[in-house]
Amino acid sequence: MMDLNDDLQNVGSEIEDVRTMLREETAELFEFDVVVGNVNYNANKNSVSLTVEPASKAQEQLSEEFGGVNVMASGELEFEYALTATEEP
Repeated sequence: MMDLNDDLQNVGSEIEDVRTMLREETAELFEFDVVVGNVNYNANKNSVSLTVEPASKAQEQLSEEFGGVNVMASGELEFEYALTATEEP
């Protein structure tokens, strides 16, 4: 029989798996290197938010993509994913 500690460990593992998946899939949305960080769950909104910043190579990658022009890449973007529940049939 599982106890509360086992349940908490399982939930913690599942949360970390979701954070890893969000980091990987969000980074794939960009055609240049980004750093995905600060993955947070908001219980009031039942949503997950995360920040995305250009990686150190991003300016060089974007410059090459646009034919050698100077590119400034700074700041961060914030994404918020609303979670939805689906009922099992």
